[in-house]
Amino acid sequence: MGKYLILTLLLVVRFTTNLSAQSDLAINKVFEQYGKQKGSVLVEMSREMLKEYDFTYYKSIVITDNKEAADFARECLGVDQKGAKKVKQVVSSGVLSSIYLQLPQKGKYFRLILFNETTSPERKMTLIYIESEKDSEEILQINLKRR
Repeated sequence: MGKYLILTLLLVVRFTTNLSAQSDLAINKVFEQYGKQKGSVLVEMSREMLKEYDFTYYKSIVITDNKEAADFARECLGVDQKGAKKVKQVVSSGVLSSIYLQLPQKGKYFRLILFNETTSPERKMTLIYIESEKDSEEILQINLKRR
């Protein structure tokens, strides 16, 4: 009985740790508000599924044909970019269309936010949050090479 209780507690602690991964960030509201809506694809993965990529946590949302969601994501990014390093930013016609943010390190984890919105051929917004024990620049280099 004691073994099962300890195992259960360890699983609960691990699960709540993953849940709180980006909970201190404004972009978490985008995942919560739009993650289960029609036209959205939400993906969340933890360490076991991400070994090949050297991530400890990954969460993304792709939203199609929803200008309101993209505008809301930009507002949240405006809050989260305070204290973050802008790795890359693209502004098109005065509107943020792409940004890579390296957030302040949280414990031993490096954190990265990637945002992109395209409007042609259709409006599609992608928001990605990544945690890794590797530096954010190293994460980008590894993953850009795989493409």
